[in-house]
Amino acid sequence: MKKLALLSLLSILFLTALAKPQEVVPFLRPVATGLIQNTNVPVLLPTYWSEHKRKSRKHTSVRVKSYENGYKIYFLSMDKPYRANDPALFHPPVSRQIGELSGNVGTMIPSDRPNDFVFYKKKDGVKLWIQPWIKSIIYAKRGPWTMRFDGDYGDEPYQQADDLFEAMKKVNWLKNKDIHEGYITIQGTRREAYISFSWETDGGYVYDFFYKGPIKEAVKIVDSLQYFE
Repeated sequence: MKKLALLSLLSILFLTALAKPQEVVPFLRPVATGLIQNTNVPVLLPTYWSEHKRKSRKHTSVRVKSYENGYKIYFLSMDKPYRANDPALFHPPVSRQIGELSGNVGTMIPSDRPNDFVFYKKKDGVKLWIQPWIKSIIYAKRGPWTMRFDGDYGDEPYQQADDLFEAMKKVNWLKNKDIHEGYITIQGTRREAYISFSWETDGGYVYDFFYKGPIKEAVKIVDSLQYFE
């Protein structure tokens, strides 16, 4: 009886973690069902997305592809709304590419701290290590997350770390997600960063999310990801 009750509880928790069609961001709703029908990989989709309202191209459109062991979504910033996979969304200028999300069957190889990095300081109990010659690259490790900050100049990598740590604390370092091993890399500046999240689940799937924009927005989007039923 105890085993049956535990299985029932796990089933309830799994079902409540699934996103309903109306919860997925509007520009992905028309293609969400097709994605799960064409791949064996559990499909994660964002339930939050903030448009770039101050830019002339402020409408997010998507190009989507799925196959047996994976799927991929390209996020594009356009001057008007387009339906998913519209011909206008193929081969766009780099300036319109604002993100990617993919899921695949696979595993990740653990990444150790480079031997030539030296201790810099602690932040929130986490050791930060720096490349001593370039001094613009920082390495850190917290829980399942390995982090790498690569600033363009000055103290930018430290400011990147500040912004990421602040945003991750607000979402409890994504502890509610199924993350066995994860990597975060940030390049550019805090407000217009190139942010990459990659993680492996306990089930043997690897997900990648790339975003061009504020660090805090990237964290919010990853936190909003839910499995689509």
